Amino acid sequence: MAAGVEGLAAWPPAAVATVVAAAPAVALTAIAGLVGGLWAVLRWRPDVAREERDRAWSRFVWTVDQACDGDVVRSEVGLASARAMSNMQILRDHDAAFGTIVLERITGGEDDGGARPGQGAHRTAA
Repeated sequence: MAAGVEGLAAWPPAAVATVVAAAPAVALTAIAGLVGGLWAVLRWRPDVAREERDRAWSRFVWTVDQACDGDVVRSEVGLASARAMSNMQILRDHDAAFGTIVLERITGGEDDGGARPGQGAHRTAA
């Protein structure tokens, strides 16, 4: 094949039409790929943040359920989990303020690491 316009003139008309039709299709596919890639990158961070927040709230709800359970062992596990969540700062931003209030009510406001019977919102005072 010869390069340039003279080379295209020697091609059959069907081959020239195929090449001319394929060039915009390739360009359109490349543009669509770039736009799709950019969209995925822009949406990825908020999606990850939302999933992390959902997992943190699932852990928080589990912790509250365990801490408020009538069974002493489950309650102890819940209180230990509440202290760990508080120390690890699992909840972020505005969620942390609400989480701190709830965890303080559950643990009785004590941060000494000891979960003795008589503590917590679900128990009666001893």
